[in-house]
Amino acid sequence: MEEEKYISDKLGRRNPFTVPEGYFEQLTTKVMEQIPDRRPKARRVWMRPVWWAAAAVCALFVSTAAWLVIPGESQQNQGHVAEVIQQSQPDDAFFDEAADYMMLDNQDIYACLASEY
Repeated sequence: MEEEKYISDKLGRRNPFTVPEGYFEQLTTKVMEQIPDRRPKARRVWMRPVWWAAAAVCALFVSTAAWLVIPGESQQNQGHVAEVIQQSQPDDAFFDEAADYMMLDNQDIYACLASEY
């Protein structure tokens, strides 16, 4: 309470804060003049389908290339297995060791034998 009395005695009842005349009437126009004109950028929505189409074509190309290359490699491996089998003696131990070395299962062996006939 004493602080309020001290301030009132020191300053009196007048308002120390003043605003120039016509300040609030011109405030809106001054603020709007200072704001830069920013228009929203146009989004490139049409590019999105193009990117998706390009990605699909690339995926198709890679999968086709892999499909064409992998069977070619397996056919070469099957031919190599057939050569090893033909050159080897009919010793079962040697054949089992070669099959284990090449990691062949029964299905691969049957496929190699069936392709020769």
